[in-house]
Amino acid sequence: MSKFYIVGSPIGNLEDITKRAINILSDVDLIFAEDTRVSKKLLSKYNISTKTAPIYNKAKKVNLGQFKYAIEKHDVAFLTDAGTPGISDPVAQFVKISSKEQHEIIPIPGASSLTSAFSASGFDSKNFIFLGFPPKSKIQFQKYINEYIGLDLPIILFESPKRLISTLRFLKDEFVIQNIFIGKEMTKLYEKIFIGNIDRAIELFSNAKGEFVIIFKREDNKLSKSSINKYDKILSKGYKEGIKGKELITLLSELTGENKKFFYNRWLEIKNKNE
Repeated sequence: MSKFYIVGSPIGNLEDITKRAINILSDVDLIFAEDTRVSKKLLSKYNISTKTAPIYNKAKKVNLGQFKYAIEKHDVAFLTDAGTPGISDPVAQFVKISSKEQHEIIPIPGASSLTSAFSASGFDSKNFIFLGFPPKSKIQFQKYINEYIGLDLPIILFESPKRLISTLRFLKDEFVIQNIFIGKEMTKLYEKIFIGNIDRAIELFSNAKGEFVIIFKREDNKLSKSSINKYDKILSKGYKEGIKGKELITLLSELTGENKKFFYNRWLEIKNKNE
């Protein structure tokens, strides 16, 4: 059986590649590359002459037919333009074919903007949540983040320069985020690491270009404005229908995981407004 190597590539600095990865790329019979023009810059630097094939065909569909034919006879490597495969690329489809045909699957660790950024973020946590690029719609973005922000773990996003400032403002206004980490152009010539107040970040990156990693965490157990409005509606309706405050507060606390004190304070505000 053949071997399928999933190779981590540099995310910017071409020197961020392991000796093992160089040896593998030199020894395999074929390299499936996200963009063969980008990969050839890396291969040329290390005098690697292995043939390359595009991950996508001319119709912009995943080139699974050619891969299936190649892996039956040869050892093959998978290489993205930047970073360790598995994020925003179709490596899973190639893995499924290799697994089904019982070829050996071998991951070759490499650079990752995700873990590189987290290591420099200052967030002290055994876990984090990675959400990739957020939805463009504010409503979808709100739902997207609301689903996870209550877990009280650092959240990592990718963002483009065109949407960076609007995303930062949205995080500040909707989710009451005050402090943030931003990694700009990780490992590249114009790399910049920022840790601090989100207002200052908006000033610094207002005209910035490049690729960005954003890391933040819900602060002081503050809920988003939309969540507070939603809970207030439930509490207000319960009050008007004569439901006992203690019962409603306990139920909401159990369903959401929020402290009873938060709902008690909201209940008192609603009660005072209606009396």
